[in-house]
Amino acid sequence: MNNMRGHARRLAGMALGLIALLALFGGSTKTAGQRRAASGTGASSISGLSRMRQLLNLTQEKAAPKVEVLQKSSDQDIALEDIKFQADRDNWVPAIVAKPRAGAQPLPAIICLPGTNGTRRHLVDPILQLSQFPRTGWARALAGQGYITLSLDYRGSPAREQNIYTEAVRTQLEGNSYMGLLVHEVMRAVDYLQTRPDVDRTRIGITGFSLGGAMSWYAAAADERLSVVVPVCGGVGTYQALTGDQKKTSYHSQYFYPAGFLKLFPGDQPEVFASLAPRAVLVVGRDQDQGMPVEGLRKLEQEVKAAYSKRGATDRFAVHITAGEHTYTEEMFEQVKQWFGRFLKH
Repeated sequence: MNNMRGHARRLAGMALGLIALLALFGGSTKTAGQRRAASGTGASSISGLSRMRQLLNLTQEKAAPKVEVLQKSSDQDIALEDIKFQADRDNWVPAIVAKPRAGAQPLPAIICLPGTNGTRRHLVDPILQLSQFPRTGWARALAGQGYITLSLDYRGSPAREQNIYTEAVRTQLEGNSYMGLLVHEVMRAVDYLQTRPDVDRTRIGITGFSLGGAMSWYAAAADERLSVVVPVCGGVGTYQALTGDQKKTSYHSQYFYPAGFLKLFPGDQPEVFASLAPRAVLVVGRDQDQGMPVEGLRKLEQEVKAAYSKRGATDRFAVHITAGEHTYTEEMFEQVKQWFGRFLKH
């Protein structure tokens, strides 16, 4: 009798073990992706910043960049410094600092990025001209509002005798990310600004037009030191909407499509922008810009507003859309100035 009871207990134990195994491996109808999400091992469990740095193959430099001041000058109320800083061993980035000649310091700083074929000198021109190429004077105008601005001739710029279209393709063929190279230079620009005694290290923003706009949000996603972010006509929306049409897809060069983006950010661009919360982000766009379809931008607006609301930062994200094609206007620039005045200056 005792043997029979012991045998029964062993059978019951085996049955319970089998049930547990079935529940673990065979009894669940969840997909592998759902199981990863439930266990916290999916891509979304890793910070957006870490994923962006992984996507772009970026590391944070420890040493401040070397800097050479090429020329100093002043024009009316603005002081200018033509400089170059070392982004890496063989790569020096030309840049121009513009700042008020008078006033209390330290000041907030804004990194300013021109569109394709634009240059640092265009951005500090005394004449503000936005609607036609070359788009001039807007970094200088921001300096006149009480900021230190740093305008870059980034990799691929004609001012550096380079071609972003061919170099982006060649870089990808070599197994590297061209957007990663662009963002690396922006991060080194932040490193440089933080060495300046006239810059408030805690108040550094970024804005750019077109290519510069795309660089601004990619850089912000990789560098939390950029506290205020304002991309203008910078391809913001969803890659799903953009790649649904060949003409729209081909509007951007290879740099705009880093390999692995949707693997690391399966929620598309809205997932990237949601990761920026609660930093202050203003997206400025146009309703007929073929480089950023408005249906994708509206989807991003809805999803990111919900994410900011969950963080209690509803007022720190906004989308401003005006009628027209891919260009910059004074009305758009006024929105840019107001956003920086609201969140970076004070």
